[in-house]
Amino acid sequence: MKKIWFDVTNSPQVHFQVSIMRALESKFDFFFTTRNFAETNYLLKEKINENFISIGGHVGKNKILKVLNMILRVFFILSYNLKYDISISNGSDSAIYSSKIKRKKAITFGDNDTAPHWIHGKFVDFAFFPDAISKSYIESQYIDSSRYYRYNGYKEDIYIADYIPDNNFFNKVPFRDYVLVRSENIQANYIKNGRIRSITPSLLEKLSNSNYNIIFLPRYESDKDYVKGIKNVFIPPEPLNGLDACFFAKAVITGAGTLAREAACLGIPAISFYSGKKMLAVDKQMIRKGKIFFSRDPQAILDYINSSQKADPDLERSKKVKEEVLKKIEEVIKNF
Repeated sequence: MKKIWFDVTNSPQVHFQVSIMRALESKFDFFFTTRNFAETNYLLKEKINENFISIGGHVGKNKILKVLNMILRVFFILSYNLKYDISISNGSDSAIYSSKIKRKKAITFGDNDTAPHWIHGKFVDFAFFPDAISKSYIESQYIDSSRYYRYNGYKEDIYIADYIPDNNFFNKVPFRDYVLVRSENIQANYIKNGRIRSITPSLLEKLSNSNYNIIFLPRYESDKDYVKGIKNVFIPPEPLNGLDACFFAKAVITGAGTLAREAACLGIPAISFYSGKKMLAVDKQMIRKGKIFFSRDPQAILDYINSSQKADPDLERSKKVKEEVLKKIEEVIKNF
């Protein structure tokens, strides 16, 4: 039986890769590695009973340090002498390079058309992208047409297809009626320090003054200062299951993409106040389709929430996306 190595390097990847693993576990052996970043290890520990290896961490925005850290992580991975046939990751340079060095196969999933996929493009054996991302972009990243597949949907569909709400969620939060707010990723590579002012404080104030209960998910310790003087706000002491936090919310308001896409796929009013210069193709597509509302005007966001309603999640559509992707994964593995 072939063995698959799943490399999880960021917390939004946990649901996705565990969903792929669950679908393949009857046909393949598997194991996980992670990177000590954000809530990745905590969330993976909650999702699976198996042990996993945490290798490397995060070094911030400095490009030179990021490259050195990636190279160092490759060496650390190789030092473990991991036994596998195929690696699956969400654009993990370390996993792809390690697989190439060991003459193993590497499969990657990407939905970020602002990321430098060209760094690993020549070395990945097969790549999956949502159809929102153009063929011309993918091929500009040195991934030729025989080595990629564009599926009809979003990566969030793949794990939302199996989602079952946890009614015990309300034991972890003080509100039954709330809006979910996630601040902007000001320290991300796509943000220029000093050029972007967070709208989160103003947004929290307007929501509170309109008598909304707020569950606030800060990205950094410094973000906790935003809630000073704000009533009806709760910061979870431990990471929450993001899908549950979205599903039970009246609306989801976030400065980045994954949470908004999850909410949109679950039928929850989804608002993005993304602060980067270039928006992802998947987010642009959802905005065009009316699945996500985009604004950096706190009053416009409040007006949208006041006028919006939840819809039933279209899980049948998500299941079709997952079936399409899994069928192609198994075909790719068979042809390796």
